Amino acid sequence: MRRLCIAFLLAVCSAFTTLAQEPATAVPRFYAVVFGVQFEENGDVKRLRQIKVVDPRKGNADTNDVEVPDRFVEAVRKMLGSPRYRPKPGAAVEEEVYTYFFFDPKRPDRADLDPRPRAR
Repeated sequence: MRRLCIAFLLAVCSAFTTLAQEPATAVPRFYAVVFGVQFEENGDVKRLRQIKVVDPRKGNADTNDVEVPDRFVEAVRKMLGSPRYRPKPGAAVEEEVYTYFFFDPKRPDRADLDPRPRAR
């Protein structure tokens, strides 16, 4: 019985040691990229311009040290052309409208990310 208790304690200690040696998984860092968008009358994206990059953990503070790659901008253009974002024909306004998409530097071709918890 004593050997069984010692073996159990060694197994538990070994498991805790292994867990302590593994690096903690880093929390993904998301940024909000603000865009100005103009749509054509048929709902296609006429003009897309990046306005600023915001670090949401710092409020509305702009961040200048994040480089947004062209493939993210193309992914945003593709999202804006999807039925979810595309205005109905004839409902598009000539003025520029503003929107934002979350950007993860580790997944630069994804514009459909949302780190906010979903309501159930």
